[in-house]
Amino acid sequence: MLVQANTISRSLLLGFESSGKSTLFSRLSGESVGEETNVKGSTYSIRLNNVDGQILVDAPGLNFSESITNQMTINEVEKSTNIIVVVRGTHLQEELTKLYPLIQHKQRRVLIVATHADKMTKKSKQLLSEAIITYKLPLFIVDTRNLSMDIIQQIMELLRKQKNLSYEKIQYLLEVDLEKVEPKELIFDYPLVGPIVAIISLNSMFLLPVIAAYFISTYIQPLFDRWFIQPLTHLFSETHPFIEDIFVGDFGVLSLGIYSFIWAFPIVFLMGCSTALADETGLKDRIIDVLDPYLRKIRLNGRDLIPIISGFGCNVVAVFQSRSCSLCTRKQCVSFISFGSACSYQIGATLSVFNSANNPWMFFPYILVLFLGGALHSRIWYKNNSASNSVAGLRRSFLQKPTIKGFSFKLKSDLKQFFTQAIPIFILICFIASILHFIGIIEYFSYLFLPLLNLFQMPVEAALGLAFSIIRKDGILVFNEGNGALFTQLSDAQLFILVFLASTMTSCLVTMLTIWKEFGLKSAAKFVYQQFLTSIVCTFSILGGVYMISELL
Repeated sequence: MLVQANTISRSLLLGFESSGKSTLFSRLSGESVGEETNVKGSTYSIRLNNVDGQILVDAPGLNFSESITNQMTINEVEKSTNIIVVVRGTHLQEELTKLYPLIQHKQRRVLIVATHADKMTKKSKQLLSEAIITYKLPLFIVDTRNLSMDIIQQIMELLRKQKNLSYEKIQYLLEVDLEKVEPKELIFDYPLVGPIVAIISLNSMFLLPVIAAYFISTYIQPLFDRWFIQPLTHLFSETHPFIEDIFVGDFGVLSLGIYSFIWAFPIVFLMGCSTALADETGLKDRIIDVLDPYLRKIRLNGRDLIPIISGFGCNVVAVFQSRSCSLCTRKQCVSFISFGSACSYQIGATLSVFNSANNPWMFFPYILVLFLGGALHSRIWYKNNSASNSVAGLRRSFLQKPTIKGFSFKLKSDLKQFFTQAIPIFILICFIASILHFIGIIEYFSYLFLPLLNLFQMPVEAALGLAFSIIRKDGILVFNEGNGALFTQLSDAQLFILVFLASTMTSCLVTMLTIWKEFGLKSAAKFVYQQFLTSIVCTFSILGGVYMISELL
């Protein structure tokens, strides 16, 4: 068995970000999302797919800054039997010059795939086609979004035959008189209007799915209550109290699990559609380019915006994605994610709480304050202006029409991660929390928050919700207990402050463990106390703002 495993070819797709590498991977692997494998504790960064006895490897795209993902990809070069060098045909010589030194002295089968063929000039395609025939270059000129089965078979077949690409052939390619094609300037590139359009586009990517998800969840929640929750509660009421508590108790796997799913899944799905569409069209890269100078004012850069956006789906995934950030700004980025990027469970829970309190409008100022708090958090704790000195490595991408295949591939990846990672962890935590609740430990733990609640003049009944929000951010749903009895004791301002405090006081337990795994215990502890202090400062600021507004009115 060992001998057989060693004979399997491992083919790495090597290229820069936005080169069409992941799209090519999806086409070669028949649109299957493949499996994610552990790399330094991550289940995110390296994607594998077994195709015709060959393992295709989609490693993170290289960028022009010092990052962990760059090193991961370079390490994959050492493991691979074959290398598929993916470069944009519009910038072939520029990108090949930077990539070839990584494989120059490696005894690997190498072939080159020039993407964006539809954006190349006729002259460049003609010169490359002649070179392929004359010098028998292992080069394919393709539009990865419309890749024929014939080309796919040729690529896979050549992987079995091709030898190491000689330096002479590379030199010839670099000397061919190819024409470089830059993406056209659009409204994003205008000095004053561009940033405004980018911010509007970014808000639309987030707010429209959230609004749609809110209406969907509001509609289906009563149906699930009637047809699932109530019958299940009646069914388990005749079982042992311990069993009843685990499945349909306050933190029950079925009761809280179904309720959280109703509010989380629509957001995950619609946010996945939104980000897949932005990624497939190139819109996300344009937004990053435009907002880069402004993010530097809060110790971040444009590249950090990618994991921050992902954080609105899942903070854990976003922490892994931060490996593509510059080493100078990665901690700042993770710190912002932990504080200001509301994950899908947190969004669903806050929407549910505000809706139960008949104040759904509060969600919009809540998100705004969350973002401003994250910016303040980054400014307070990261004094050095390292982001300004780091290499952003931004490249203007082409805007293009989305394809159904590309869109569905990205969406399937997000949904697979939700069902295989987030859901099992949530069920496990519900199970553990139910046991702790049954034996009374969570109630004792909640007493730790009584001084904090007294400080902000909150009722003691809110302590349990604060305690459970540390375990998972949808623990905020505990505030809905007793048909919203807690809301009768709170003013609108107190409700807003309570939800904000539960959201930002700490990140959820899973995110904290992920940060610990990525940065070590000392750094994780530093993240926790810094976030707690910022949350308290922001809460007092909100109180002060509410007081000033009430005085003016």
